[in-house]
Amino acid sequence: MSINLSNNRSVGFRACRSIRTVGRLLFAVTILVVLEFSAAFANPDVWVQTGMTFRFEDGKVTGVSYDWAFDEFFSSRTIASFDANGDGELEPAETVRLRREAFDPLAEFSYFVHVWEGDQKRNELEIESFGADVDEGLLVYRFTVALSPPVDPVADEIIASLHDESIFVDFRFREKEFLLVEGTMDPGCKFRIARGRGAQSGHRQAVSLYCGG
Repeated sequence: MSINLSNNRSVGFRACRSIRTVGRLLFAVTILVVLEFSAAFANPDVWVQTGMTFRFEDGKVTGVSYDWAFDEFFSSRTIASFDANGDGELEPAETVRLRREAFDPLAEFSYFVHVWEGDQKRNELEIESFGADVDEGLLVYRFTVALSPPVDPVADEIIASLHDESIFVDFRFREKEFLLVEGTMDPGCKFRIARGRGAQSGHRQAVSLYCGG
């Protein structure tokens, strides 16, 4: 599947989810609740509808923004835990606490974000911004992963994917406007979405971007 995007698009915000795993999963609800699981654990417990935005500046990709919209069950429990005043919204102070207790611990797992520049995987990803809100009852995270130095898609293919190797969290693109561009992208650039192979084996929806003609 190939997609050509040449016009500027703004980030679509619908997204979210927060969990961690390492022989155990630290699940985000009032605090991270410990859930034990076996290595053979194969069924997801959290479902996330997501979107992805590639940010361009001077022809290079400076970052990738993500939005995660969680399933109803996870959303309701997490909102109830962090919405201190019970108004059904997440105020700035409540969002700060949610990030500290539920999102930041995911750094151990690179926030389930995987980015390759050519054959080289980007490690130690930096979160440039983070926000959370409630959209039609669903908890939504939106955050940007900075790429420093920026990636030149003419010189190297960029591959980005959301993937939880434990299969505890199921990431899937939402139905509409799930792949966007912010900034100016060369009309010759092409996106390809496909099941990953090789280093991306097991990744259901790996997104490749290449502008090399």
